[in-house]
Amino acid sequence: MLRIAICDDSEYVRKETNRELFNYCMDRDIDYTVKEFENGESFLKEINNYDLVLLDYQFENKGKDGMSIAREIRKINSDIIIIFLSSYTNIVYDTFEVDAFRFLIKPIDKEKFYAAMDDCFKTLQNDNTLIVKVEGTSHYIKENQISYAEGNGKKSIIHFINKEEVLECNETLSSIMERLSDRLFYRCHKSFLVNMKYVESFNHTDLMLQNKESIMISRQKYKPFCDAYSEFLVKSKVI
Repeated sequence: MLRIAICDDSEYVRKETNRELFNYCMDRDIDYTVKEFENGESFLKEINNYDLVLLDYQFENKGKDGMSIAREIRKINSDIIIIFLSSYTNIVYDTFEVDAFRFLIKPIDKEKFYAAMDDCFKTLQNDNTLIVKVEGTSHYIKENQISYAEGNGKKSIIHFINKEEVLECNETLSSIMERLSDRLFYRCHKSFLVNMKYVESFNHTDLMLQNKESIMISRQKYKPFCDAYSEFLVKSKVI
């Protein structure tokens, strides 16, 4: 599921952008959530809940301008995709500073909006994002959102680090594993694939995760996991 924020001080622009987004996601069969914000400060409080923000460049008398908000975004989250919205064309080059993905002129042109969103999804597909289909709907999941995946026959259950709900899909754990980074994920058991980033401690039988969940590690996998985890820590500059 793609998590999208619309951040603009104009209610009209927010509603129009939301409408274009709805039409796009329906046309492309994309599962998404969206929330509207009337200023950047309120969005920053929830920034890590989103994959993409459609951000107004100039807020009229409602807090910081869009560029200031974008700079704050980049201090907190380097992965979130920023698409600027503005009525002015002469400031497009300024947005390069914050690695903006696109710059769209208001009022939003449907064709240009669709093109920008198509490019956005192409980027996501090549940017540490797992794409799975559930009942015909595509879900876009950042690798760093996944704490572990659990195999159950021909199905897999994806668990998330910051939320209790899970995502069950009709794919084997091996199929999921093939599409995730082997630098980050390790198959510690025939039924479990763990994100090493979230391993807090471990022993010969269990891995304890940062969110206090624990998963099994098989006896045969203990030594190889120790080696893989040590290599992960070194490459991540944790030790």
